[in-house]
Amino acid sequence: MDQEDKKTVVMNFRKELESFTKHVNELHRNAGLSTKREFLERIAGDVNRLYASSIQVQKEQDAEIEEIGSIIQNIFVQPIAIKHHEHITILKAVETFEPGKGDECDLSFIMREYVNHPASTKSFLMELELLTDDLDDALGKIA
Repeated sequence: MDQEDKKTVVMNFRKELESFTKHVNELHRNAGLSTKREFLERIAGDVNRLYASSIQVQKEQDAEIEEIGSIIQNIFVQPIAIKHHEHITILKAVETFEPGKGDECDLSFIMREYVNHPASTKSFLMELELLTDDLDDALGKIA
């Protein structure tokens, strides 16, 4: 893979990270989104694209970018305790997400956990923003 292709892969990863962060920010500002079908569909799409992109950037030759990809991947595969499940991952909740189920799906329960714990969500958003900044720094080095 040439330098331009690598940069495209990393730029795509950054775009997906930014989209996911934007939607988590929206949820943080508007708790009612946690049960809205359209919002859950957007989050599910974000997670699918960002997870796939995180796997792809881990194949890069840049250790810093690989590490950021690994951190994002881990976020999606870490077990979370929610209503109805002792442990489920965000990735599994997205895989089993059925838009017709509305607010009775695991993804909605996870989003409600974000709403119910605003301090943790704010810390999570700060982590995502720091990862984006680190990614920007790494992108500057491969430009």
